[in-house]
Amino acid sequence: MCKLSKNQDYNFYPTDSDLKNLTEDSTLLKISFTLKKPYTSKDEGEFHIVKGDELFEWPESDKSVAEVDKSTSDNEKNKIYDKIINYLKKYNTTTSKENIITEDNEIRFENGVIEIEGNFAILKINEKTEDYFILEVVNRRKKVYSIKILENPIVRDKFTGLPMVKPTTWKGHLRFAAERVEWDKEEKKIIIKRLFGSEPEEKDNPLKGRLYFFPTFFKEEAEKDVITPLKRDTRTPARGPINLEVIKPGKNGDFYLLYIPYPKGADFKEEDVNKDLRFLADALKLMFYVYGFSAKKTSGFGVIEESLEKGEILIKMNDEIQIKEFSKLDELKNEINKLEWKL
Repeated sequence: MCKLSKNQDYNFYPTDSDLKNLTEDSTLLKISFTLKKPYTSKDEGEFHIVKGDELFEWPESDKSVAEVDKSTSDNEKNKIYDKIINYLKKYNTTTSKENIITEDNEIRFENGVIEIEGNFAILKINEKTEDYFILEVVNRRKKVYSIKILENPIVRDKFTGLPMVKPTTWKGHLRFAAERVEWDKEEKKIIIKRLFGSEPEEKDNPLKGRLYFFPTFFKEEAEKDVITPLKRDTRTPARGPINLEVIKPGKNGDFYLLYIPYPKGADFKEEDVNKDLRFLADALKLMFYVYGFSAKKTSGFGVIEESLEKGEILIKMNDEIQIKEFSKLDELKNEINKLEWKL
C-alpha cells in the first residue's frame, strides 16, 4: 500500500474519456457515500490468521557473529533472550541465557526448541508442539509475532489488502432491492432482466445485463464488533456472542456503476434507456437507504447516510458527455428527467 499511495497509476474505475468510447446513452454513476450503519461481509473462510503483537526479535546465530561485533551483539542478545525467557514462563518453562543456543533456523533451550518453517515459527517443548508464530523480515531483521485468529473476517482485496465490496456483491444486493421497487409488475420483470441479465436457470437465449459493477475499497482498516442473536419471541439470546470484522459507521466508500444500452436490436427503443435509469434510481435508493448492501442487512447493516459526499451521473449524448450532480439519491431521478432525451 505504501508503493500504491505514491504511484497513482492504478485505477479500477472508468473515466469520462472511457465513456466517450462507448455507445450512445452509455451512463456512469458515481456515488461517494458515508456509512450510517456498520458494513460487514463474509469471507470464504470462517476465520483467518492475522499478525498479532511483536514478541521478540530472532537473535543472530552464534556462529555468524564476528568477534569485532561481539560485545554489541551480546548486549542486544541479552535483551532478546530476556523476552524469550519471559514468554516461555507462559508454559511453565524456565531456562537461562547461558543455555539458549541460536542457529539460523532454530533457538534451542533445555527442554525445547523454536523452529522456523517458511513464514512461521513453531515452539516445541519436550517434543510437543505448544505454539505457532508469524515470522516477518523488517529492515533485514527477523521479527517474531503472535498469531491471532480472526473470526468471521471481512472480504479483502488480494492486491491491495483493503476491505472491499465485490462487484458480485453489489449486483446481488441491487437486484434484491430492484425486486422491491414499486413499479408495474410485468414491466418491472422486463426491466430487471434487461439490467441484470438472465437468471442462471435460464439457459435458453441467455441475456447479458446492461449493468457493469466495480469493486468498492474502504481505505480504513476493519474493526472488531460483537453481535448477540436474539430469539424472535422472547428477545433473549439465542446463542453466544459472535465476533465480526466490520467497517464502522462514519467511514467512506465510492460506488461506481456503468450502464451500457446493449443490445440495440430491432426492438430497441430510446425511451427504454430513460425508463431503465429511472427504475435504477429507485432501486439504488432502496438499496442504500432501506435494505443496505451488507451481510446481515436484515439487521440494518450497510445502510448509508442520506446526504452523499458526492453524486454524479454522466451520460453520453450526441457524442458529448453530460454531467449532472446530486447530493441525495432522492434527487437522482429528477436529474435523469432533466437530461435532453431524444424520446
